Amino acid sequence: MDLFDLLLEPLSYDFMVRAIVTTALAAIVCAVLSCWLVLIGWSLMGDAVSHAVLPGVVLAYIVGAPSRWERWCSP
Repeated sequence: MDLFDLLLEPLSYDFMVRAIVTTALAAIVCAVLSCWLVLIGWSLMGDAVSHAVLPGVVLAYIVGAPSRWERWCSP
């Protein structure tokens, strides 16, 4: 097995291909959004939003909201 085969082996798994595609799409969206925010002068807006969302994520974890949501949505 050469190095090329070793590097391409993870791509034989479907979940790895989906993960790479999802990561690439998220990177493209974040790059465009961050450039746009800097150009319009809201360069710290992303930082403020991320700090505002964090307490909600922590409270949802403490309450167990994701597991309750999954039970509610499952058929």
